[in-house]
Amino acid sequence: MKMLLTAVVLLPILAACTTPPRSAWVKDGATESDRTTALSRCQYEMRLNKVPTKDRSDLLQLCMQGKGYRYQRVN
Repeated sequence: MKMLLTAVVLLPILAACTTPPRSAWVKDGATESDRTTALSRCQYEMRLNKVPTKDRSDLLQLCMQGKGYRYQRVN
């Protein structure tokens, strides 16, 4: 019984430790809506210009950085 109680207490703690860090595009003074709009615009422009899928990640990063965003760890 004592072993079961210990496992029940420690399991959520260990699960929290294994959760990967969350990252997001961040810009000082920008709201969540601003970020979503900028991200959507970059994605739209890439599709409009028929950018190959393999190149989209790099171009998305350049587009968002051009708008003043940085991809950072957030928690």
